Amino acid sequence: MTHPIAQRITAQLRRIASCASLAFAACCMLAALPSANAAALAPLPGNSLYQLEIRLTDASAQRFTLRAMAGQPVLLTMFYGDCNAACPIIIETLKRTVAALGPQAGKLRVLMVSLDPLNDSPAGLAQLVKNKQLDARFRLAVASDESQTRLLAGALQIKFRQLGDGVINHTTRIALLDSEGVTQAVSTRLDTTPDAEFVKQINSLLKAGKN
Repeated sequence: MTHPIAQRITAQLRRIASCASLAFAACCMLAALPSANAAALAPLPGNSLYQLEIRLTDASAQRFTLRAMAGQPVLLTMFYGDCNAACPIIIETLKRTVAALGPQAGKLRVLMVSLDPLNDSPAGLAQLVKNKQLDARFRLAVASDESQTRLLAGALQIKFRQLGDGVINHTTRIALLDSEGVTQAVSTRLDTTPDAEFVKQINSLLKAGKN
């Protein structure tokens, strides 16, 4: 018969071995995290837009934070779903800008955040993605509330105001963010023809490998 003390020691050793196995498994899981997730957890520069605590929901009804976009260069702008004036032009500009980048475009993502969190829903954004034939590089999203929408608009220096009947008057601004969320270039041009200088700046960032 095994002595009771020996039994307790054996049980303790088994618990220690079990804990060690769990710790090792946890370390393996952390090591296997995608680089994008690792980037989202890394320290950010003080002037990074990803310092903003902005909660978003995209066209797939997936919730995420602005900081989750860290890890790759991003074109960031704002729009709203029922816009029939500037927004269709902004979307077409972004599509043509991405196309003008050629193979480099695979390193870039596009985030468009709604100016109308009260009326733009994930389902509505999904329909817009379909109607405009936007590919997987484009992510349309809406902030959790109006205060967060205004916070992001202020950071991007986009001015907007409600005019009634669902119409929003707003300025146009597309920001190029590096992998850490720091603005590297801005375009305020409202034209379906890509801004040649802006395209050049995007290409320079992508080729420099700061992504």
